[in-house]
Amino acid sequence: MLASLLFLAPLALASPLYKRQSNTYPEPLQRGPPPRQPWIDTYNAAKAAGKIPSFAPARLNSDGVPFYSGGVATDDKGVCSWSQAHCFGDNDIYDAPDGMYAINFDDGPVPASIPLYNFLEKENQTGTHFLIGTNVVDYPDAFKKVLDIGGHVAVHTWSHPYMTTMDDMQVLGELGWTAQAIFDHSNGIVPAFWRPPYGDADARVRAIAEEVFGLKLVGWNRDSNDWCLNDNPGSACAAYGLSGASDLEAELRGWQTGAKSPGCIGLEHETGSLIVNAFISTYPGIKQHGWDARCVPDLFNLDWYQNGKNNDGPFDTSFVIGSGPDSNSTSSASSATSSASSSASTASVSSSGSARASSSATVSSAGVAVPSKDAQASTDKDSGASALSRSSLAGSVAVVGLVAVAALA
Repeated sequence: MLASLLFLAPLALASPLYKRQSNTYPEPLQRGPPPRQPWIDTYNAAKAAGKIPSFAPARLNSDGVPFYSGGVATDDKGVCSWSQAHCFGDNDIYDAPDGMYAINFDDGPVPASIPLYNFLEKENQTGTHFLIGTNVVDYPDAFKKVLDIGGHVAVHTWSHPYMTTMDDMQVLGELGWTAQAIFDHSNGIVPAFWRPPYGDADARVRAIAEEVFGLKLVGWNRDSNDWCLNDNPGSACAAYGLSGASDLEAELRGWQTGAKSPGCIGLEHETGSLIVNAFISTYPGIKQHGWDARCVPDLFNLDWYQNGKNNDGPFDTSFVIGSGPDSNSTSSASSATSSASSSASTASVSSSGSARASSSATVSSAGVAVPSKDAQASTDKDSGASALSRSSLAGSVAVVGLVAVAALA
């Protein structure tokens, strides 16, 4: 991977966004790479303070779905597992405010992302890009491009695993090395948001993300299943209601013509021409149907990064990745999310402390939500409910030419 070790030259005078990186990174797509000692130190302090719960990681069953041994409660009264109970944490983002539409994509940056970036730039449209750390290192030109167009970047782990199956040190490595790569390949951007692959998170994983790296989890309330067409063009995607690009475009148009309460945070990807073109083809409908389209933090008037409001900076480059959350960023994010959720015109509050998020948003006093039956049917498809879903990243990697595909087989 000599090519992946050739990094951006210093461009401080030409642009405030780039600097030379100096870290030695894990192998591409290395599963749960060993963390750096400063991240371990922060973790140990948070653990000693009782901020990170102790329970065994999940394991994958024969269907490729994470499960917990020993009768562990998986709902909000227990480990709050997304994959098992569709449980959201207190600080998770999953609904947009009424009338708002999140522009966001997973699995970049890769060469296939460039046409998407060019389109967003032409439309003067900001979006959130949940990036795989390996791709940030291997495709520095694509990463540079997403920053050049004003894109908001966030963490999507180093190797795209089921995060609840990782032990604590592996969780640190997956999140830390991705955040570090973003920091190093920019002028010190410190990510403030992340999305777990397949939506797979629990109370332990969330706590590590929040307490060590200051990362707020972003879920979704609509699922395009576009990854399937990217990986398996043809009949293999029939189980997800997709037989080709026309079905995907129909799904996206359905979001646009549907209810505006709660607002839309959809799950889409940027790793193939078919799925990128489907977004580009249907994008005009977002504006035509009166949606206010923004990147994720702009939905809630939050800063994009822990050390900067947006890509214009300035950035506090003295901030150390894995040194714990920035208190101002964390508190403002929590407040904004709570305000946005409670402002939904159809919201109702559950005194039981649990809730079901549907087209009529329901939010508990603790901020914990579970999708309705209809929402679960959609999100099941990306939460690891089948071996086909489990192989989605491997297919994407093959499409864009990443090395180490065999490691995901």
